[in-house]
Amino acid sequence: MMKQRTSIIDCRFAASQRAHMRSRVTVVFVFVLLTFVTSSPAQAQPRQRADVLPNPAEAARVEASVDRALEYLVRIQQPDGSWISGQGKNNGVNGVCLLAFLGRGHVPGRGPYRQVVDRAIMFLLATQDKNGVYRSPDPSHGPMYEHALATLAMIEAYGYLPTDAMRASVQQAIDLIVKAQNPQGGWRYQPFPNDADLSVTVMQVVALRAAQNARLNVPSETIDSARQYVKSCVVPAGGFCYQPGRDANLAQSAAGTLSMQLLELFDNPAVEKGLEYLHNASYTQTVPYFFYASYYAMQAAFQAGGEHWTRWHPKVRALLLRTQSPDGSWPALHDGGEKTFIGETYAYSTALAAMCLEVYMHYLPAYQR
Repeated sequence: MMKQRTSIIDCRFAASQRAHMRSRVTVVFVFVLLTFVTSSPAQAQPRQRADVLPNPAEAARVEASVDRALEYLVRIQQPDGSWISGQGKNNGVNGVCLLAFLGRGHVPGRGPYRQVVDRAIMFLLATQDKNGVYRSPDPSHGPMYEHALATLAMIEAYGYLPTDAMRASVQQAIDLIVKAQNPQGGWRYQPFPNDADLSVTVMQVVALRAAQNARLNVPSETIDSARQYVKSCVVPAGGFCYQPGRDANLAQSAAGTLSMQLLELFDNPAVEKGLEYLHNASYTQTVPYFFYASYYAMQAAFQAGGEHWTRWHPKVRALLLRTQSPDGSWPALHDGGEKTFIGETYAYSTALAAMCLEVYMHYLPAYQR
């Protein structure tokens, strides 16, 4: 088994060339993400950003901030390729950390962070069980959170390592997501059909959309059912709720709005109402699930473009640039349920904050309209 996994990375240079002929995507997470358009690794250079962040000095600040964050993540990566959080070695954290490097254009097999990226891929690959789950050595109460984030990261890596073994791994991961969808069209904490909530569902939606654009097998009925579940979480007055019948909140409104966009429901009135809910909500560092909410809201606003983007991204950028620590990390700003994944180091919060700012960079199709 180890010999097979090693060969996946050893062939990276040939795979990088073949990848120019492949479709590839990533995401979000958020914690998200995300427009998922068919693209190829030939787009490894970011497109013009004049429509996104026209001020060159501010763009330089953003790039420097992200680079400091990645240096922090390099310093705290474990020799086996994982990152340790308050939950231990958790694949949700490992997935977002890998995505943070990919989102800055650092890819397998080349560049200054190739060893960091390669080790992270190898670690996730080694954790996949016989059912397809990228199972955390130290799982939380919600393995499907972790599996979806790891799946998203591995699909993005597959774009640069299009080997048979990588394809088999990510297809098996997607097959597990399909099997775990409940009758209402959503997903819950465990990798089998049961209850559902929007927080877990959005992560599966992002991974499934990435899989579609990577030309993996995703049943159309899975997507249709997911649309129905997300619609059931719409709050008529505006925004989205955690489960049908509950009140709207910022984090779930960001997740629900982005889910609608990824599920090609752009013209649904709930999208516009969701965006307005985000704009009218109080956005401070005390927002529950701050990094989760920030990431999904940033992506949803970017997908909408125009005034929605103009009104949202400056306040996210300003807050993140102001609160970054000198060592490059972002500490937990509020508990809000995220503290479990923070711990003594800040891998989770730092990776998600970097991914928010990487929306400006367009290295990945996930950050393009």
